[in-house]
Amino acid sequence: MINTKVAAVIVTFNRKKLLIECLHAILQQSVPVDKIFVINNASTDGTEKLFEAGGEFDTKRIICVNMDSNTGGSGGFYEGMKVSSSSEVDWLWIMDDDTIPTSDCLEKLLAADDFIDDANTSFYASAVFGPDGEFMNVPNIDTSESANGYPHFYKYLGEGIINIADATFVSLLIRKDAVLRCGLPCKDYFIWGDDGEYTLRLTHFYGPAYMVGKSIAIHKRIGAKKLDLSNFQDENRIKMYHYYVRNNIVNQLYYKKDRNRAVTIIKKLAQAVCSVKYLGQKNGAIKARTVWKGTIEGFSQFNTFKTYIDAQISKK
Repeated sequence: MINTKVAAVIVTFNRKKLLIECLHAILQQSVPVDKIFVINNASTDGTEKLFEAGGEFDTKRIICVNMDSNTGGSGGFYEGMKVSSSSEVDWLWIMDDDTIPTSDCLEKLLAADDFIDDANTSFYASAVFGPDGEFMNVPNIDTSESANGYPHFYKYLGEGIINIADATFVSLLIRKDAVLRCGLPCKDYFIWGDDGEYTLRLTHFYGPAYMVGKSIAIHKRIGAKKLDLSNFQDENRIKMYHYYVRNNIVNQLYYKKDRNRAVTIIKKLAQAVCSVKYLGQKNGAIKARTVWKGTIEGFSQFNTFKTYIDAQISKK
């Protein structure tokens, strides 16, 4: 942790109140960050004024990048990681504007790196809870086998640290060298699944990752339930769900071994067929069309995304 430099990266869109709370939480960390990059996705709520001369966050430590249009979470993190990885820091601390890290959140993430002492670790993830203590943004455990054939994910369990395969961009501490090696997120994902793809890319092509149980972040997302179309009521949000379907198909096709791809295809087509279950619900027809749209896009656009991911890895 000695002389370690960290840049925080926050993506925001029209949530000024939450952004202010997030920024204050970052500025009050027990271990200070060196820089804060705010990617403002063309907000219309006056977000940019927070960083102007005389604004609430008029400080050289905070750099606000005002985008010309809303590029979604994925476009925002693409831009944020591009500009922050060019700065003189060792780690990028990634989060949405509705992430409120506890005061020692960053300290615990950095302490985990001191304990594990593995220069090839790609990232560390905080344990994430909703405002009322709900479990949220739960990563998938890395169940890969050790030398004797057994999984080894609980090697550091006594320290509250567990080996994971992927995570979401909610208080994620990424080694800058891993970003330089594996490139930038898929900005054309727009929303949902970009963090899953990117963290899988890091663990596949750079090194292991861990969730740190002592590092706590509160995620004030609207609706703390798991992302499931059955829980969606707003028509515009329902229509956006096709990104979730499409991006997860791409992720599974890319990172599954070849012999499992056929199984993935069959399962995703079956899920699309089963979308008829929504027809009895409010906005059921829209939900069913959304699932089919995402499924068709997932298969038809797979090669485009594969080409991008391959290029990000091979050019380093």
